[in-house]
Amino acid sequence: MNTVKKIYADMPEIINVPKEFIHRKGEVIIILDEAVPKKASFLKDFYGSIPDFPERAPQGDFEERVPL
Repeated sequence: MNTVKKIYADMPEIINVPKEFIHRKGEVIIILDEAVPKKASFLKDFYGSIPDFPERAPQGDFEERVPL
């Protein structure tokens, strides 16, 4: 039995198979990792969590460095 395992961080619309697998009997199993939130819902979860950033205090002057 020949097998191929491929893990996608971003599932493509079309999954290519090796040439030697084309037109042969086979089985495709897709297991989604539900622990990773979708990007859209992930951003919506944090949108508005910090209503306004506080004002930054003065950071001072840059230190003088010896050129390399």
